[in-house]
Amino acid sequence: MPINPGKYAQNEAWVLFQLNDAPVHTEADGDFDVMAIMDVATGLILGMEFVGVLAEELSEFQSRKLLASAESEAGGRPKSLFVDSDKKAAQTVEAANALGLEVIRESGSNLSPITQEAREGFAAHVSGAKWQ
Repeated sequence: MPINPGKYAQNEAWVLFQLNDAPVHTEADGDFDVMAIMDVATGLILGMEFVGVLAEELSEFQSRKLLASAESEAGGRPKSLFVDSDKKAAQTVEAANALGLEVIRESGSNLSPITQEAREGFAAHVSGAKWQ
């Protein structure tokens, strides 16, 4: 069942998701996926981290950095973090648990309705861009 953003207050729950559908190409550093954390209630992106397409998941360092960035941007921590159960995210789950967040594994199809606008906006932003 899709998540209803109206059931959450601002900064009560965040969602970790892949922002891009196709890899982001760079001439110098190769191809990347972009992982983002978004506030469920407001739809605001609180942080993002580029991860090489060959990496299976965010590293421990990247996970801690992304969570810290989101916390700084939001001005606090949520109670819960939704994570796509179809993606590997052990390092991020461990980092979130260390911060006292409840991690909720949810299917990508249930997360998609709340992340779709952000993913479409990102795709529109980078689709016509020149290679870096």
